[in-house]
Amino acid sequence: MTASKCIDSSVWLEYFFNGSFKDIIEGNEMLFISSLSLFEIKKKLIKSGNLPEKVSESIEFVKERSLIISIGDEIAEYAAEISTQHNLGAVDALIYASAIKQNAILITLDNDFRGLNSVVILD
Repeated sequence: MTASKCIDSSVWLEYFFNGSFKDIIEGNEMLFISSLSLFEIKKKLIKSGNLPEKVSESIEFVKERSLIISIGDEIAEYAAEISTQHNLGAVDALIYASAIKQNAILITLDNDFRGLNSVVILD
């Protein structure tokens, strides 16, 4: 059995803007996503000038393909420890903690996660 995958917003945005990583996004495996990544995706889609219908369609697709990890007190407290230990910003620490608490591999393009366990940084 392969490890679950938590897909960072950077991968989703690369998919939406450039059609990259179709093998991951369009595969048969159910994916995880942090609620914070969902926020980041929607914000970037709106700021990039996409029509509201396109933004809604894209967000619905993310929701259909992903189990959304809500940020609760357990993840928040764990993220504070991670942030301090690895010098990560709050959002990155919360996203990473979300993946870890789901026993998932964080798949990202963000070098801020380099060197952390259970992270795959795509090129």
